[in-house]
Formats: sequence, C-alpha cells, structure tokens
Amino acid sequence: MSAVHDSLFRALIDDPVRAGVLIRDFLPPDIAARLADEPPTLLDGSFVDPELNPSQSDRLFSVALRAGGFALLYILIEHKSFPDPLTPIQVLRYRAEIWRRFAEAGGRGRLRLPPIIPMVFYHGRGPWNVPTSVTACLDADEDLKQVPGDMGYILCDLGPIPDAELSSDGEVRAGLLALKHVFRPGDPEALLAEILSALRSGTTFEEQLIRYMILTYPAITADMLSRVARRVDPHREGKLISLAAQEWLRQGEEKGFAKGKADTILIALEMRFGQVPAALEDRVRGSEPEAMDRLFRRAMTAASLDDLFAEDLRH
Repeated sequence: MSAVHDSLFRALIDDPVRAGVLIRDFLPPDIAARLADEPPTLLDGSFVDPELNPSQSDRLFSVALRAGGFALLYILIEHKSFPDPLTPIQVLRYRAEIWRRFAEAGGRGRLRLPPIIPMVFYHGRGPWNVPTSVTACLDADEDLKQVPGDMGYILCDLGPIPDAELSSDGEVRAGLLALKHVFRPGDPEALLAEILSALRSGTTFEEQLIRYMILTYPAITADMLSRVARRVDPHREGKLISLAAQEWLRQGEEKGFAKGKADTILIALEMRFGQVPAALEDRVRGSEPEAMDRLFRRAMTAASLDDLFAEDLRH
C-alpha cells in the first residue's frame, strides 16, 4: 500500500506550480521569503537508498533565491503508521549523497556546495515523536551537542494542522486532505465532498486523486460517489462513476476474483438503471471470468438491462 501513497504525493509535487505552493506553505516564513517567485525545478533522479525500507518517497528541487544563486530543497514523505526513529540519520545520509554528487560534478576546484533544505511530510496514524535533527539524538551534554551543528530537517506533520489551513491552494489542499485522513477515522462522505469541491474538473490530478481515494478509502461506495458528485457538480457524476468502476474492476482483476468483476458490473448497472433483477444478477455472477471484461464494457454503454446479454443471444 505504501506505493499508493507514494503515487499520490508524487502526483501532488511533480507539478512545479503545486510544488511551489506546497514548499511556500510549509517552509518557515523567513526562509520562504528568500525564494524567488518562479516555480521550483524538479531535478532528475531519486536519492533514496535502495537498501532502506521502500515506504518512503522523495523529490529533490532546485529553488532560485531572491539574492541570487539557488538552494536545493529535499522533500521526503513518511507514511508509516508510526514515526521512524532513524529519520534524522536517513535525511543526513541523503544530504551527504546529494552533496557528494555535486562535488564530483564540480571537479577538483574549491568545494562549493548548495544549501540543502530538508522537509519531511508525515501523515501517519500517531503523532510524530522523533527529533528533527541528529544533534537532538546525541547522547551528550548541550555543549557537546552543538559541536557538529544542527543537521536538522523541517517537519511537516499534517495531523495537527486544521484542514482549512493545509494549503493556500485548493488542489494542493485536496491532495493533503486525502493523505491526512487516510489513517484517521472520520466522515468519508464529507471528506469526499470537500475534496471534489476543491479540485478542478477534467485534470489528470483529479483522476489520480479520485483513484487514490477509491483504493485507500474502503467506505467510499458507488452510491456515495454518485451522491456527492450530484451535490458538488452534477456534470462530473458520469465520469467519476466510470472512473470508479474501472478502478474497482482493476482491483478485482489484480486479486484474481471473478466476484470482484461481477460486483463491479452490477454496481455499474445499478447506477445506470436502478435495482438489478435477481435473475440478471445470477446470470452475471455465473458468467465465465473471460467474459467479465466484455460485460463490463456493455454495462457502461447498454441502452437497457436487456441489452447486456443481447449480443450473446444474436451469436
């Protein structure tokens, strides 16, 4: 499931404009004020050590400074159900690796390294209780702790932040809302309505975020999605239901369950035509697995319930 959270967070920050909003929203104001107005540049390559637990996602940005030059902004998403006590060391390792690559590219001249600002985003179940610097982890008195410098990172713990204050941008806030509440009990219908209201219709990010919610919020049903879409924007209902049906069908295929495919077909029929007769439901559930994909396509396009198997009868 960690890959699912990775995908949404990467979709959120891979757009330079959204990434710029997110960075400015969560950086301390005195640091954010040093950044130039242009969006950050996403640098190529992942710096996560493949030996580490793959429950993390990272991105490295170059941000222009108002005074000239640039800084590097390293973003790590932490979505384990508990805070990882090794995070300060992991962030330190990533910084050292990034600097090593810059040093090698710079040749044998004077070592000139860009400042790196690490940010750790967390949306796990419990509160974050890990120090935000290696210095704070040192088993030493305060004077000795200050010798190696701070070596810290900026923690962006979504949990304590009020929903309305997660971001100044609607789309960024929608993505963070989905990440924040995925491990927390609440009202999924109200959350879905808030997220749909904040999203621009017809965008790739809208599709990515809705797929994420369908996959990670089991309480979201076709009926709920249809009800919320009608309330927020009736023009989006058909598209969202079709998207949800495709995602549920894909999940059923991945699990290898014909039941999952049959359920998806019946949901699509019920949303379009109302209550499905018991005899038709039995026929759908009794169909061969290889016929399910064909039935699903017909369920989304048939003019009536009778048309679902009409083509089979003609053959």
